[in-house]
Amino acid sequence: MKKDISGRVFVTFVVNKEGNVDQARVVRGVESSLDAEALRVMNTIPKWTPGYEKGEAVNVSYTVPINFALQNDQGVIVIEEPGKEKIQEKYQGEDIYVIVEKMPEYPGGGLALQKYIAENVKYPAEALKKGISGRVFVTFVVNKEGNVDQARVVRGVDPSMDAEALRVMSLLSKWTPGYEKGEAVNVSYTVPINFDLTDAKKK
Repeated sequence: MKKDISGRVFVTFVVNKEGNVDQARVVRGVESSLDAEALRVMNTIPKWTPGYEKGEAVNVSYTVPINFALQNDQGVIVIEEPGKEKIQEKYQGEDIYVIVEKMPEYPGGGLALQKYIAENVKYPAEALKKGISGRVFVTFVVNKEGNVDQARVVRGVDPSMDAEALRVMSLLSKWTPGYEKGEAVNVSYTVPINFDLTDAKKK
């Protein structure tokens, strides 16, 4: 407030199968103190009703904008409903959206995407030997043609795992693109890839 800083902080988190909020992170920040406060608030959220796919509870990524506004020398904080927000980066000179009326869809839906990842990810031998596990978060753009482009790791675990996650994402099939107001648009999409030691040792 003293520095007259305001703006929207966008926080992405996972609502897991038990309805708990997990892995909150800032995907578009404003200023370090505002970003930290946004994360603090998201980490205190009570249990949710989880998302369901074909009758089964699933993990769902969710993005919430938190608006820090200054009105009449007073600070006002509003947690807003997710809107059709654009992010600052551009894709070939055009806007990239975070949330749109019709989100991009992998052929066969979310479960098919999870199956593809599970069947194609190879646990790096080096990481397996060292006993390293964890989740790698990969963000990419599903462009207006439905192609996956500009994949990058936004939260890594180990260089070998990060590279494997990017390799798998680079081989994704064409998606149904996202739509806003009846038009195909570029949409940013984030996927967590889990490297589980228990599962790897079973194979």
